Amino acid sequence: MKTFDELMQLKLNDRFSKSNIRKLSITNELIDFSSNDYLGIALNNNTGSTGSRLISGNNLEIEKLEKYFSKLSGFESALFFSSGYQANVGLIPALTDRNTTILYDEYIHASLRDGIKLSHAKSFSYKHNDISHLEERLNKTNGLTLILTESVFSMDGDSPNLKKLVALAKKYHAEIIVDEAHSYGISGNKGKGMVSELNIQNDVLAVIYPLGKAVGASGAFVTGNYLLREYLINFCRSFIFSTAPSKTIVNEVKEQLELISNFKITKTVFKLKSHFLNTLSGKYIVCTGPNSAIVSVKIPGNRNVKRIEKQLMESGIFVKSITHPTVPKGEERLRVCFHEFNTKEDVDLLVELINKFQ
Repeated sequence: MKTFDELMQLKLNDRFSKSNIRKLSITNELIDFSSNDYLGIALNNNTGSTGSRLISGNNLEIEKLEKYFSKLSGFESALFFSSGYQANVGLIPALTDRNTTILYDEYIHASLRDGIKLSHAKSFSYKHNDISHLEERLNKTNGLTLILTESVFSMDGDSPNLKKLVALAKKYHAEIIVDEAHSYGISGNKGKGMVSELNIQNDVLAVIYPLGKAVGASGAFVTGNYLLREYLINFCRSFIFSTAPSKTIVNEVKEQLELISNFKITKTVFKLKSHFLNTLSGKYIVCTGPNSAIVSVKIPGNRNVKRIEKQLMESGIFVKSITHPTVPKGEERLRVCFHEFNTKEDVDLLVELINKFQ
């Protein structure tokens, strides 16, 4: 098998030949003897989804939402999941098996790691954002190969060179999946994320857009070509066997996506971040990147960083400490996230407090 598209098409053709292909349908105009809405609460309140999307949970609203987002992100199709975690633990096993090799950045999110574990594929990490090390790995792989990365990493706030990653993947006939959790809504052209900014939609296999960050909602989209959408409807277990999102969530997501689309980019987040970096004491090692609202201030030792977190909270500042084993031992840190609603005075207080800690 040469490509993931060919593999997906082959498996779909097999389903079709056996008359067990799965298709989404809308049935809410029919007399219901199939849904799980036993007490009629979802029907009477026009809220819940009543079942999985392949049984009774599909509706016109969610299909319109998916078409809206696919157009917004510049992909042929989008499929909605109830969370980014659900998307990642379903997408990766659906696409891979024991004959596939997965190469992943060592700092990818736990949900992507769990998806790898469920896939049973051969998997190897490569050093964080290290293209040379990734190429060493690619040189040793055979067969279908998948590269997993994030456009903005959740702990260090930095980004890979996606253009170089795409060129390398093409050289070795590998495919790429990108998680845009911490970039969508804040980075790139009109906040559409880094894949859209770089116009590489046709160069990646799939992009996951979790909505729990800048969008301020729950759920996630998996975007790609039409074939990927049909394939996931048939083979992605976390989609097939999960109750569909309620109409309340679907409406909320649509409204907040429209809000972001029309949001006037003020760059407040990045101005505050820059002010923080310029006034923070040079005794600290910091990690961040130009596309991120995240700055990690390294304070080695779980006890040390937890002590400072507590002192900040007692002064009215909420900054979460990130401890080992979430991050490597010796790289414990305060993870500072900047927002449109923060003020310069807020940042000044934060810097003043951090600078005086020993």
